[in-house]
Amino acid sequence: MTTPSHPASPLSGLSTRLILFSILATGIGQSMTFTLLAPLGREVGLSEIQVGSIITCAALAFTASSPVWGRASDRWGRKPLLLLGLLGYAGGYVLFASVFYFALKGELSGLLLFVLALAARVSMAGIMSAAPSAATAYISDITTAEQRVSGMGRLGAARTLGAILGPAVCGLLSILGLLPPLYIAGTVTLFSALLVALVVREPERSNRAAHPDIRVNIFDRRTRPYFLVGFLSFLAFSMTNQTIGFYIQDSFVLNGQRTAQVLGLGLMVAAAASFFSQAFLAGRLGVKPMRLMSWGLPLLMLGYGCLLFPINIPALVLFLGILGLGLGMVSPGFTAGASLAVNPEEQGAVSGIVSACPAAGFIIGPILGTSLYQINHALPYLCAGLLMLPLAFFIVRLARKTA
Repeated sequence: MTTPSHPASPLSGLSTRLILFSILATGIGQSMTFTLLAPLGREVGLSEIQVGSIITCAALAFTASSPVWGRASDRWGRKPLLLLGLLGYAGGYVLFASVFYFALKGELSGLLLFVLALAARVSMAGIMSAAPSAATAYISDITTAEQRVSGMGRLGAARTLGAILGPAVCGLLSILGLLPPLYIAGTVTLFSALLVALVVREPERSNRAAHPDIRVNIFDRRTRPYFLVGFLSFLAFSMTNQTIGFYIQDSFVLNGQRTAQVLGLGLMVAAAASFFSQAFLAGRLGVKPMRLMSWGLPLLMLGYGCLLFPINIPALVLFLGILGLGLGMVSPGFTAGASLAVNPEEQGAVSGIVSACPAAGFIIGPILGTSLYQINHALPYLCAGLLMLPLAFFIVRLARKTA
């Protein structure tokens, strides 16, 4: 394995900060979507399965396109692909929100509403997946091996800060309705695309390391453990993420607006805990990838177990915070670990697959979670916790072997 001999720019440079801001903007939009989709779907008459299907199909499109965009960034450069993804984000949010606007007015309903919402979200996901792949490869280009965990921690922290701000904005704007936050998300992302277009320069490494024939795949022995952790941890998280709005509403008998407020608070606390993990443990202390995963996976298991006992709203919010803390350790762990396992000319390809891992978990997670939820409200969280058990043992054992 080789590493860049001289980074194109320090992590504190203006271009890097704008890259992080673009990920912050997309994080805001994603968290708004997850916060609003459950109550919004119920307001327009979509079933839990239909809501889960929208997320699943969008994740499938994201997963399929991310490796393609990652390899394309090795060939065409990081900046063009980042801009493509950001514009896809911005346009997609406006289109998706507009479908629900007409549904709330009573002009769309039933199967046509479901098909249009599905098509809008899937087309958005297929284009927007270029952004995280290009951003991850950009950070890999400008960091040395010693800086890689810190760089990936900051990238994850930017995404998580967006997840904090998104639910907060949703809560503040909930008095105006469920749609204004989605239009704001599109506007913020468009603004970030403009800044990237005007200021950010293409990193030198991606130009010198363009090797179109490189084909890192999910079965590569160097990166396979990291891909496995990324996929399974987000599979478990997606089961929770897509059902937690229903769980809150049904457990505490709340209306749609109050559900959005409580869910927004819970996701904000989870995101704050995740931000701490990524910004401090990974970004500042530079804890090694294997250690981050060995700490994070047991915390995830604990958080899922606690969700089986929703004593009251404050307790449930605390349990979501435990999940955020664990996921904030796991995410930079598998991202930085996979990046460090390959050569500079493979960074775009591996970044595409790494970006696809969380989305791959969301392919079957939402539909599985909502299906389990219809059988028993506690099943998604029980299954998620049980899934973390063998994965935690696997990583702890692997960490000891590689120590």
